[in-house]
Amino acid sequence: MKIRAKFKKFGSLKYISHLELMNTLQRAFRRAKLPLAYSRGYNPHPRLSMGMALSVGLTGLGEYFDVELEQEIEPGLFIKRANKCLPHGLEILRARKIPDRLKSLMAQVDTAMYRVEMDFDGKIDGRSIIKDFLSRQEIRIIRKRRKKKDKEINIRPLIKGIEIEEDNIWLFTVSTGSRGNLRIEELIRALVENYNNVNEVPLTKITRIGLYVTKNGNLYELIDDHVVEADS
Repeated sequence: MKIRAKFKKFGSLKYISHLELMNTLQRAFRRAKLPLAYSRGYNPHPRLSMGMALSVGLTGLGEYFDVELEQEIEPGLFIKRANKCLPHGLEILRARKIPDRLKSLMAQVDTAMYRVEMDFDGKIDGRSIIKDFLSRQEIRIIRKRRKKKDKEINIRPLIKGIEIEEDNIWLFTVSTGSRGNLRIEELIRALVENYNNVNEVPLTKITRIGLYVTKNGNLYELIDDHVVEADS
């Protein structure tokens, strides 16, 4: 059977890498004596796949993984046993059985939402900045790429929305996944480069609220019926 789980990553564990996160989950599942399914070959490993990687330093409140098990287990029991063995900073919030033929998390996800504690010089008119920023046809940045030449890109098509939650707390909705991906650090950098009174924000002031799938103009969590049943 396959299980899809929603979890949060917080506290000191927000500083571990994506690979360290996978290893931590695998160790916890083994300690919990969950019946993990393994790949075949010379180097078998648990059949565990993750959602979009979270930058080191960010808190994640709606992260996901899919895991394959050799035996049936009730999702509630899976959560209980796994959470007992997970370190503080990781907690599974929801889990459900999913069809074996369901698309992967990376093939489904297309949207991410972030909450950012912004930093400004003096008092600013945030709504005017957002209106001006989103009215542009092009917002160009230099994308840093490992082992490749840096590339100039237009990020405007990847910005789905910016809202003010309260004062200096802004919500950003952006494209993510295999069909187009905008890192929140890139978006903040674009604001800093275009507006003198907007300052850089440390990653510790950024929270990824969740990852979503867009269907008929609505956002759904990757564990919702609309996603699991419609794409299977």
